[in-house]
Amino acid sequence: MPAAPRLHELQQGFADAVLGRSDAVAAWVDGAGLEPAARLRIYRHTVGNTLTAALRESYPAVLALVGDDFFDAMAERYRRAHPSTSGNLQHFGGALAGFIEAMPEARALGYLADVARLEWLRQLTALAADAAPVDAAGRAAAAAVAPDSLRVALHPSLHLLRSDYPVLTLWQWCQAPSAAAPGIDGGGEQVLLWRDGGDVAMALPDPATFRCIERLAEGYSVASAWAAATAVDHGFDLQACLRDLLAQGLVTTFINEESST
Repeated sequence: MPAAPRLHELQQGFADAVLGRSDAVAAWVDGAGLEPAARLRIYRHTVGNTLTAALRESYPAVLALVGDDFFDAMAERYRRAHPSTSGNLQHFGGALAGFIEAMPEARALGYLADVARLEWLRQLTALAADAAPVDAAGRAAAAAVAPDSLRVALHPSLHLLRSDYPVLTLWQWCQAPSAAAPGIDGGGEQVLLWRDGGDVAMALPDPATFRCIERLAEGYSVASAWAAATAVDHGFDLQACLRDLLAQGLVTTFINEESST
């Protein structure tokens, strides 16, 4: 009789069974009235349904675009390729956009991966840490700093997405689909996401504003962000952009590079 497996070997064997990779651990399972393989199938079915439900919760627009059968088949393949590594299922599904991009069956749906990216950013935005907006003293001090020495720390919930497709328009259509789906040939969209109270807010800033905020989020100075934005639109209004960020509570700190050197 073969030696009994070690605990970690049993754990790995059980994980392989519930993920559908191997039933080798069945030799060490007490079926309690069922065949051991049948007992393992119960666990496999339960785990599979739970993980698929988590993906459906995170990606309702993707589900609306492809339908139940396609989504569930994709979810089964995804959970085999990217098994959950955390007991918190809010972290499960982060690789789905890349998985969709590599799926031969989704090649004709070029927009689908970016819709998934938008939905995952919505989740990250909702779950991001909170931070207090910069106070009046911080604003006043920043006004005296040269733009090339001033950086901006933005709220942790702020995220940005560039897409070659009208990704936000598609997402909005999925919330209440009608007979006429939006076209995908009208150009891409650049989406800004942030948490507004308990809700996830999304907007389509003009390209220069998006570039400015993108540059600030990457840690560049205000002067560098302004230069990048004016390369997109010579009429870009830096003051209006910063004013809007402050009004939404999305600036948490002004950083004076001169004083920190």
